[in-house]
Amino acid sequence: MILEHHFASLGEAFSSKTLVQPLFEQRLVEFNQSLATLLSIDIKSTETKRILSGEETLPSSLSMVYAGHQFGGFSPQLGDGRGVLLGEVRGQDGLLYDLHMKGAGPTPYSRRGDGRAVLRSCIREYLASEAMTALSVPSSRALALYDSREAVYRETPEAGAMLLRVAQGHIRFGHFEYFFYQGKQAELDQLIEYCLTHYYPDCLATESPLESMLIAVVKRTARMIAKWQSIGFQHGVMNTDNFSFTGETIDYGPYGFMEDYEPDWVCNHSDHEGRYAFSRQPGVGLWNLNCLMRCFSKHLERDQLIAILQCYEPELQTHYDSLMMSKMGLNSVQDMHELLPELFTILAAEKMDYSVFFRLLSHFEQGGFMLLLDEVVDRERLSNWLERYELARMKNDLAWPKVSASMLAVNPKFLLRNYLAHDAILAAERGDYLPFRRLLNVLITPFDEHPESDVLAQRAPEWGRSLEVSCSS
Repeated sequence: MILEHHFASLGEAFSSKTLVQPLFEQRLVEFNQSLATLLSIDIKSTETKRILSGEETLPSSLSMVYAGHQFGGFSPQLGDGRGVLLGEVRGQDGLLYDLHMKGAGPTPYSRRGDGRAVLRSCIREYLASEAMTALSVPSSRALALYDSREAVYRETPEAGAMLLRVAQGHIRFGHFEYFFYQGKQAELDQLIEYCLTHYYPDCLATESPLESMLIAVVKRTARMIAKWQSIGFQHGVMNTDNFSFTGETIDYGPYGFMEDYEPDWVCNHSDHEGRYAFSRQPGVGLWNLNCLMRCFSKHLERDQLIAILQCYEPELQTHYDSLMMSKMGLNSVQDMHELLPELFTILAAEKMDYSVFFRLLSHFEQGGFMLLLDEVVDRERLSNWLERYELARMKNDLAWPKVSASMLAVNPKFLLRNYLAHDAILAAERGDYLPFRRLLNVLITPFDEHPESDVLAQRAPEWGRSLEVSCSS
C-alpha cells in the first residue's frame, strides 16, 4: 500500500498532527474486501494491517480544522474532534481516496471530548454508507471496523470502536468558512487552488476556474440531495461542516431511511424544531450553498455568485424528475408530474411504506390492481390513481415485463430499517456479528430477491417504529 498525503502539504494552518490511538484489546471485526481491491490494499500484509489499525505511527497523519453553521448558528472553529486523516491511496481508477479513521482518540479539536466512537455508531455508519453506495448515492464508504474491550462513556458505558472510512475528499463547506471568517485570505486562496488541482482539475482549463468549480459543486450537491429525496433518505444533521465539497454524503449520525411516507418526518430526535425534516432537505442544501458562496465574495462579483446558486434548483429538479420517472416506469415528465403529487397524498394518508409501495408497483401488471389495493384502506382512491397510472404506462414503447424489470432495478427490496440496525447492534455488542453480516449482505445488493432473507424485507414491528436516534455516539 502506497500512502500519499497531499493535504498535509498545505501546512499547519489547515490541520494539527494527530496520531491514531488504538483501543484496548482492539480487533478487526469487518473488512470491506471489494473496496480494498479497488484501492489495491492487501490486508494480508502485516505492515498494511498495522498502518490501518493505528499501530504503526504515521508522521503525516492529521486532524483537519474547519468551522460550520450548526442548526443555523455559526461556530467559528470546529474540526476533526475524533477523526484522523491517515493519508490518501490511489485507486485502480486512477483517483486518490482519503483514508480517515473515526473514533481515533482525542485531537486538538475534541473540545474536552474523549475523541472516541462507540460500536453502535460505527455499525450504523458502516451499514448506511455501504447501503447508500449500492443505491448509487455518492457517499463515503467503510473499509474496516474495529471493536474493543475499552469502555466509552455516553449516557451509559458502551463498547469503544473505530471505523476506517474512505472518501474522495473530506473537505467540507466549513473549511472555506473557517478561513473566510478568520480573514485568512492567503490560506483561503491556497485551499481553492488545492481543490481545483485535486478535485476539479477539468475546471483549470476554463476561462474562470473558480466559477466553473463552484458551479460543479452546486450541481453535485443538487444531484446528491435529489437522490436522497428519491430513496427516502434523511441525513439528520445537515450542518455546513457535514457537507462535502466533492458532493459525497458524509458524517452519518442520526440518519434514517423513511419507512411510512411522511413528508415532514424528522429522524433526529434532537432536532426539536424540525430544521432538517425530510421535506426541507432541498431548501437546506441551497441554504448551505449560500453560506459557501459568501466565502468567495472577494473573488467573484455578487451577480456571479447569484448566477452560480441559480444552477441549483433546475439541476435538483431535473435529476429528481429523472429518478422518479425511473421508479415509476414512466417516460413522460408530464405524466409523472400529474401522478406523483396525488400518489404522495395517498401514501401519507394511508401511512404506506415508501419503499414497499414502489417495490410492489414494480411488480404491477396490466390490470393487476389487487396486490396494491390490499395495502390500503381507501381502495377506491388508490384504484382511481392506478387506472390513471396504467394509462400512462401504456404509452411506453416497451412491453410491461421489460418496464417492470427496469423498475425492479431501481426500487430496492431491502432497506436499512432502524429496527434491523438496532438488532444487528445488540447482537454485535454481545460479540455476535452474524446478524450484521446478514444485513450487510442484502444491503449491498438491495435489488436482488434474496428469498432466504425475506424476513429482512419486512416492515418494522410495532416496537421498531418507536426507536429514536440522536447525535450521541
